[in-house]
Amino acid sequence: MKNLMTAILLSIASLPAAAQKVDLDKFTFTANYRVLPREPLDSSYHTYQVAIKASPTMRPNIREGELAQLVNIPGWKRLTERAHILVQARLEDVVIEKTELQQRDEVLKDKNGKETGRRTWYFQMITYTFAAQATVVDYKGVLISTIPLANRGYKQTYKGAEFSTATEANIDYKYGQMVTLNLIMRQMVSSALNNLSNILSSNYGYLETTVNDYLWILNSRKHPENDKYHQAWLQFKQAMFTMSAEEPLDNVREMMQPVISYLNKIKKQYRSTSKTDRKMRYASFYNLAKIYYYLDDPDNALAEAAALQVNDFDDKDGRMLEAAATDLKYQLKQSQMHSRHFAIRVEDFTGPYDMVSSSMY
Repeated sequence: MKNLMTAILLSIASLPAAAQKVDLDKFTFTANYRVLPREPLDSSYHTYQVAIKASPTMRPNIREGELAQLVNIPGWKRLTERAHILVQARLEDVVIEKTELQQRDEVLKDKNGKETGRRTWYFQMITYTFAAQATVVDYKGVLISTIPLANRGYKQTYKGAEFSTATEANIDYKYGQMVTLNLIMRQMVSSALNNLSNILSSNYGYLETTVNDYLWILNSRKHPENDKYHQAWLQFKQAMFTMSAEEPLDNVREMMQPVISYLNKIKKQYRSTSKTDRKMRYASFYNLAKIYYYLDDPDNALAEAAALQVNDFDDKDGRMLEAAATDLKYQLKQSQMHSRHFAIRVEDFTGPYDMVSSSMY
């Protein structure tokens, strides 16, 4: 019996490290980069101007010049004239189509929640329509795009102030109709121009963004790789901390090499078909795919995402990472860029009619 117990203990002691418990936890980080344009224009285009044209009935209530300042394209320089592209927005009237007196019943309760009575409130519900659109034309007169911002097929509603009697609600609307109309108009114009700014930023801009993300980090104290894994995580965090949308990635890539080497070593070291080994490989494939994605290396990110799917442990993450890397590769190609990290000197940009040409970076 003693010999049998000794043999069992020796057998347990000789189990490979892969048999150790493998707990993976999400460790969060931030990444800073530029969002590349979805519809990049001529690479020599760097300046824009904005013109707002309002309908005659709207003009007394809005200042077209001030509204133009609400439209922005990040990474481009605004000019008052003679720019590479002209963004022109046309704002039509707000049309009141229907007003209807409505009521809301309020249930009154005491401190114990028991109903003690009811109260009725009256208000005007206003149905209206609004229309607006924008065009983008370059300095050569070529139409780049037409952007619908609002159309009359979409009926909207505005709820007036509430009153305790129907008479008060009717009087308030009758004598405050123009105030209400102006309020609706300002809301619609602001919404349309914000929408325009967002579309222009997405299509042509170079918006700087900071995102939150995570890696899967081994978090099992008794696992022989736990301390080394956490050391690699700290090296990764330090490298990501230095990442800036304004700076090339050379320094970040150099700082990230020990992390990449370590994760590649883990893939080779834990190569059995056991669940624990597959979990270790899963974390390596997943983390490497994320690292290469943020290092603007979609080809290597795609390779790690594909390996993660073959690994047969939560392969849906592999498909997700593959889609992200594919999209990044497409963005870089269509923008004719090799990275999402570069400086933009907006102050140096000049229009197409200036003698000195401008350089993006």
